[in-house]
Amino acid sequence: MKKISFITIVLALSLMFTACSTTDETKLYNAFLKTQDITSMGSEGAINLSLELKDFPEETQEQLEEINNLLKNLKFNFNTKQNINKDKTKSMVEMTTAMDFNGMKMDMNTWVDTDFSTDTPKMIAVLKMPQILMNELPSEDGNNKEYILYDYIKMLNLSQKEINMEELIKSSKDINEKAIEFMKNYHKDFDPGFQIATYKGQKTQDKDVLSIYEVKLDDKNFKNLIKYMGNDSIENENNIKFFEEYMKLVLKIAEISDTEKAEVLAELNNLKKNLPEFKNNFNKFMDNLENVKILGDEGIVIEYAVNKDGYIVGEKGKIAIELDLKALGKVFEEELLAENTGKLKLNIDFNTKISKINEKVKINMPKTNKKNTIDFNEFLKTNVDQTKEAVE
Repeated sequence: MKKISFITIVLALSLMFTACSTTDETKLYNAFLKTQDITSMGSEGAINLSLELKDFPEETQEQLEEINNLLKNLKFNFNTKQNINKDKTKSMVEMTTAMDFNGMKMDMNTWVDTDFSTDTPKMIAVLKMPQILMNELPSEDGNNKEYILYDYIKMLNLSQKEINMEELIKSSKDINEKAIEFMKNYHKDFDPGFQIATYKGQKTQDKDVLSIYEVKLDDKNFKNLIKYMGNDSIENENNIKFFEEYMKLVLKIAEISDTEKAEVLAELNNLKKNLPEFKNNFNKFMDNLENVKILGDEGIVIEYAVNKDGYIVGEKGKIAIELDLKALGKVFEEELLAENTGKLKLNIDFNTKISKINEKVKINMPKTNKKNTIDFNEFLKTNVDQTKEAVE
């Protein structure tokens, strides 16, 4: 089933270039959909997190204080550059991240290069961590390395014989187009019964006049939204049809036996037959969750800035999560969680600005070789072999 997993990932990547959201504000919704037109962009932003664990059993709480001290003030600053071709078959991303763990600072660089436009697929990631961490990783030649290379095609151990690349490229385009059409139609009938987004007026930023929209959810509406979307996913024939088409594309691309295809189709049929039971169980779960608090008093508040061209160029907000893990454990019928835990409080503040939309964005992919790079596939294989030898 590794071939099906790989193809599902590839098609899902094509969907990632089609942003979507649940909002009753047409202009904001259209701004999300217009994201699929973007072929290049840059962004910069910050994420601040604050985590607190409290009211656990005394002995456990003492052990958690160290975690509380470490995670009470986490800061992430990032700069991202991205290029995508018009066919959505090639993309390159560069991200620089500066992390601050309550005073302990750490920088990291990531590059991702994906290309499914040729007969030889490519999906690699290069990671550059602080040298103090890189020095701790063993290498065959004993030299300190600068990068870690992840080759996902090799990790999945796939060959061209296992994947119909021509179909993969064609299907990536097809699924993207169908997803766009699906989301447009989905929005027409979307009605959770309450307002999610409101237009807040205009403001000027760097000489640009921006339209501001606010998405706001409290604990009750958040649960109602999940329940509405869950039931709509089960009841809406268009949702089921889209999922079936998606899986049929996966099966069409995968060079697998008729027996394996029949097994997957049988599972899909069983899933469809069991949808009424699944819906019943889902609604029971959501009813039990009704009196268990998930969001804090501030809930979820996100502000979106849309420019004159209809693109989202700014996003800032706050998510306040408050979980009573004992009460949650009872809903999930997890005895250990229900008896030996306490409360979790997590606040997330974030702010992102997007620029250079469809402009020239230069990405410098590092040159990796055996001298400066740890190949994660080889690293993993070496460790597995050493473990086998130790056991024997």
